[in-house]
Parts: sequence; structure tokens; C-alpha cells
Amino acid sequence: MPAQKFSRKYVTRHKKSHQLWRRAARFMPGGVQSNIRFFRPHPFVADYGDGAYIYDVDGNKILDFMMGFGSLFLGHNNRDIALEVIKQLESGSMLSVTTELDIAYVETIQKAIPSMKKVRLANSGTEATMHSLRTARSYTGKDKIAKAEGAYHGGQDYALHNLDMDSRAVRKEGNYRPIPYGRGIPKKVSETVVIYPYNDIEGTAQVLEENADEVGALIVEPVLCGAGVIAPKNNYLKKLRQLTRKMGIVLIFDEVLTGFRLAYGGAQEYYNIRPDMTCFGKIAGGGFPLAGFGGEKQIMDVLEPGKGWRNLTYHGGTYNGHPISVAAGLKALQILGEHPEYYNHVNSLGRQLFGGLQDLADDRRLPAWVEYVGSIGNVYFTTKDEIRGFRDTFSANTKRWWNWFIHCLGNNVLFGIPNTGERAFISAVHTEEDVEWALEVADNGFAAVAKQVKRQRERAPPVKLQALQQQAAAYGETSAPPSV
Repeated sequence: MPAQKFSRKYVTRHKKSHQLWRRAARFMPGGVQSNIRFFRPHPFVADYGDGAYIYDVDGNKILDFMMGFGSLFLGHNNRDIALEVIKQLESGSMLSVTTELDIAYVETIQKAIPSMKKVRLANSGTEATMHSLRTARSYTGKDKIAKAEGAYHGGQDYALHNLDMDSRAVRKEGNYRPIPYGRGIPKKVSETVVIYPYNDIEGTAQVLEENADEVGALIVEPVLCGAGVIAPKNNYLKKLRQLTRKMGIVLIFDEVLTGFRLAYGGAQEYYNIRPDMTCFGKIAGGGFPLAGFGGEKQIMDVLEPGKGWRNLTYHGGTYNGHPISVAAGLKALQILGEHPEYYNHVNSLGRQLFGGLQDLADDRRLPAWVEYVGSIGNVYFTTKDEIRGFRDTFSANTKRWWNWFIHCLGNNVLFGIPNTGERAFISAVHTEEDVEWALEVADNGFAAVAKQVKRQRERAPPVKLQALQQQAAAYGETSAPPSV
């Protein structure tokens, strides 16, 4: 069954989207405003969102597990948030000075995440991580930062390293040299980045010890989400906290994804760990562009103005603390603070959805590993018994994932971000009925992929099949050729 058959229904149902995308591609690279939004055969074009669904220009009602890249914990078009936005519009959309809203918002953030003694606001997760790293470097007086293989900390130059690797680099154990993600990143920037292996505390310790005199900050996604979803194993985060404290390295939790999702107090509440600094965004904006960073007083005080340009550590931005975003974010956080039962709801649905996906793949005898934490999860089509680190994800058969994903989307279920190695999100407005339907669609997708695998095995000549299996074994895929 050629891959085109998996996308046939999708193409049939999205003809107007195809026309609009071709029009957009004349003026926008890839026809999208962010690389991650592009996928083949073409992206669909949304009309509006409501609750747990996106309605597109072709009239399709799509069950959404992307949810604004994880931002929409309270669903599309939450009315309480919308009313606050309208109210603020009547008072001014751009004031450019501190407002009482700013103060109330930051107080709410600090109560939810007590490790942030002082806080500054920004407009995106990229800005939050960029400024937090600069602040930490200023505080420690050291130029290098450490980040994990596979971790995504936004689109800034320092963070865009080791998000992908070629097969030769994957096979070289202990080789953690910085690899820029794409072109345009200066070599001098790469020289200030130290790469460590997530979930390998011995390997992490060795890397840090080799660079102890130069590393001022270590940034980590508490749950590694740049590679899909990889949960911390064997108390990795607690050991990382001990290690960085011992070495005098500022520990930064990038909670742009996990903040206000795993718990009201984020991953640091969920795992009971206190970092030195924290970055937040996504859910914290209530669906509007809002992010920030904060931490211990003595660290954040390097941002105090009035020291003269030679001694200051700069943080600024025209839209920082934008009243519309802050009004939306404050309302979202107030709702979450008043409804702790939402976390029980999404975590229960997470077990139903992601546990169900694992059971269905197993029933179809389709090698797969479903990794999830709470309401975030991902499917890896792999023969590995467990996904423990970034390099394990390279064993996954990306073509199988894509065929399954586009089959489901053709049946109006969007299983998260439309790129291999990304993730799906559950919101407070999803229901058990939504999950049951999603599992039915997913099972049909698994069945179609399993059927294709069987046919290709039957067609493959014995000698060629053996060669392909040997080739695939190097990537951890031993049950079928990697071209399937």
C-alpha cells in the first residue's frame, strides 16, 4: 500500500485548504508562518476553534490534540478569557507602562511557583529562555551554557543545537559535540554550548566536570519534549539538582510546556524539585502571546536598571506585559487555581488515551512505544522496550508514524503537532467520549499500517529482506525494513 493511500482521504477532504496553501506559498516560505506548521501533502487551513475542536475552511470538524502547541489547556475560545480580553480592549490595547494587571499577574505566578522570587515578562518561550540564559551567565560570570541532546528551548541561536543528528553521530557513544540545527548559527555561538545526555546522570556529570570552569547555566526541559515526550527516569532531575548545586551552576527549568500542565506549580511541583530559575509560557498566556522567566532574588537582581550600560544585564521588549495578553493569562491562571480537579481530569484522560494507544498497537502486533506524562504523550513506532533518551528516538520508524498520523487526520483526528517526534496534548475540555472516538480512529490507522507492513514483508525477496533487516538493526528496527 503506497503512502499516498494513507493521505488520500485527507487530500479529498481538504481541497480548499490546498488552494489557499498554494496561494500562501507564493508569499510565505512553505506557505506557513513557522516551519513546524508545514507538513505534506499540505497543511490544512483553519476557520475557527471551539472547545476541543478545530473547524477548517473545508467544513471539517477536527478533534484537536495539538491545542495551540499545548497552550490551550482550557480549550479553544474560552468565554471567560474572551470576556476579559474584551474588557481590557476597552481600557487600551497598548499602554507601554506598568499596569496593575502586571502586578497581579506576577503575584499569581509567584504563588503558583514559589521558586520564582522575582519575575520578568516576555512574549514567547524563545524570549524567556534567551533572557534567562543571559541572566544566568551574567550572575555566574561564565560564558558557556549546557543543554540536553534533543531539548528544544525556542528559536534562539544558543538553544538550536542537537535537535537532530545523522546516523553516524547517533552511533558514537559519548560524543556530545554541539551540532547546530540548520544553517545561520555562527560557529562562535556553538563554541559556547555544551551538550549533555538527558536521563544519563553519569554522562551528564562527566560533561559538566570537563567544562566546570566555563559553564554558568544548565537549562533542561524537566520532561524532554523536544524529542516528543521522554519522562525523567531514576530520579534524574533530583540528581541533576544535586549536581548543579554542588558545581555552582545555575539550574534553569524550561517549563514553557510543563508549566501549569503537569500541575498548577508545573513540573517542579510534580517532581518536587526547586530550580534556581524557571521559564514559563504557553498555558500561562491563556492562548495569547505571553511568557516570562524568574528565579532566586540574587540572580534576578542582575537585571536591576540604573547600573550604567557597562554593568547592566539587558532585558527589554516593546510588548512585554502587553495588557491584552496579561488579562488573558491572569484569567487562565485564576481559573486553574480555582479548579484543581482539572488536573485529575486531564491526567485520567491521559491514561485512557495514551495507555489505550499502547494497548491497540500491541493488539495489532505493531512494534510501538507510547511515552506519556500526565496529559502529554507521543507514539514511537519502535521495537525498543523503552524510550529513555534522545538517541533512542532514532530507532523509531518515521514513515510508519507519518502514515498513521495522516490516516488519522484524514478521519478528522489531529494527534498533536504534525511532525514526527512531536507530541499530543489533552485539555480540560476533552471528554471521555472524545478519547474513545480518537482511539477508534487510531486503531483503524494502526490496522492499516500493520497491513502495509505485512504486505511489504511478503513481497520482499529473502536475501533483500535479510539485508534490510541487518541495516535496520543498526537503528533498533529489527522486525521490518526501515523503508516501510
